Amino acid sequence: MEKSIIIWAWDAWQQLYLLISQKEKILGFFDDFEKGPNILGSVLDSIEYCKQNKIDKVYFAIPSLENKLILSKVIKFSRKNDLKLLILPSVLDIIEWEVKTDYLRSVEFEDLLFRPIRKSNIDKNKEFFEWKTVMISGAAWTIWSELVKQSLRYWAKFVVWFDHSEIWVFDQMKNFWLLTWEWSEFDGKLALHIKSIRDKPGIDFLFKKYKPDIVFNAAAYKHVYQMEINPDEAIKTDIVWLKNIIEISIKNDVENFCQISTDKAVNPTNIMWASKRIWELLIHYYSEHQDKMKLNAVRFWNVLWSSGSVLTIFKKQIELWNNITVTHKDIVRYFMSIEEAVNLVITTTTLKEKWKIFVLDMWDPVNIYNLAKRYIKLSNAKGIGINIIWLKPWEKLYEELILDKEQDYRTVIDKIFITEDKWKYENILQEIDKFKNDFDIKSILKKMKNILPEFQHKYNEA
Repeated sequence: MEKSIIIWAWDAWQQLYLLISQKEKILGFFDDFEKGPNILGSVLDSIEYCKQNKIDKVYFAIPSLENKLILSKVIKFSRKNDLKLLILPSVLDIIEWEVKTDYLRSVEFEDLLFRPIRKSNIDKNKEFFEWKTVMISGAAWTIWSELVKQSLRYWAKFVVWFDHSEIWVFDQMKNFWLLTWEWSEFDGKLALHIKSIRDKPGIDFLFKKYKPDIVFNAAAYKHVYQMEINPDEAIKTDIVWLKNIIEISIKNDVENFCQISTDKAVNPTNIMWASKRIWELLIHYYSEHQDKMKLNAVRFWNVLWSSGSVLTIFKKQIELWNNITVTHKDIVRYFMSIEEAVNLVITTTTLKEKWKIFVLDMWDPVNIYNLAKRYIKLSNAKGIGINIIWLKPWEKLYEELILDKEQDYRTVIDKIFITEDKWKYENILQEIDKFKNDFDIKSILKKMKNILPEFQHKYNEA
């Protein structure tokens, strides 16, 4: 019979202990805070214990920023001594609190970077979402398909999802039909449509049909260089047509409207980022000029494993056995997991504040060059190197600090802050109307700078 130990003695492991001990010998727990007959020592004591007692398997509770160094040591020791290492995923994967052994999985890269999601949010989110209809625009991308899943897990009555990309909707339909087949409680709670936010009558039809209570608008372009080449598309989709879904939401008595924004809206240096700062002003305007619907925006950072993210690019490069490319050896970014990003976005809708820009506390920034080195090592990709390529004119070496804990307001939810947006633009609708049928980049830049004095367009200045 295999001999095992469990690192961290939190509640879910007490449940798993009963299941695991039927098949293997659990010698005990290692924990820095718990005391008792089953606690064999501190977490750091576990490595020496494994050496002395010829342990076959180590179970590790939810990795977090606070104990990632310990996890790194356990990983190194496990590989060197041929130990099996399994971890239990984050709280959202066991949201019903019925812990099963098939939740256990191998270590993944983001486990070395992130903290667990706070349990305190889950009950509040369930209470808020229960029996409500949620609509998500632009939902075929990785992050927003997670928003669909979490909305269903938070007991939403129905989730409506639409996106203009046929292939993305087709792929996600396959994924979710498998999901509903496995989890029958989701069956009949999900509708997917191919629809663009430019189609105002079509969107209005969906709103009348499903009568959503909560709307998450995620419809936006996301690749900087493509929008530099096609500035009119950035303006139309990210600004002009955003008016459609806001006005239709107000017209159809939506209670809560959440706009997904970005940290890069602060002091923008390219058309795409500037368009997202303008849409914040647009949402602010509608919040001030009507009382039927609560609007807010959420700024968050880079998301691991989303389409086009650095880890997704690294993974493809390693699969092709190409060197990993990094734009600059000193470039740093803030990161969050897909799961945590969506959890915190959902949580902001439960807060009572009307018109706020919510900012997420993302701990410390990560050096991309070091991230690449760690990813190569974790992937066991021997022979793969790192190439330093050019930093694009619109890219920043260091991201703006968008969270000032001395100035910004702390909400009742840990890690969610409010940044005060005092800038009001009463003529925003008239200014946006001027963008219609404008395809010239110089003309578009001039109009954007009239709205955003802080906008410094680096690409055309280079």
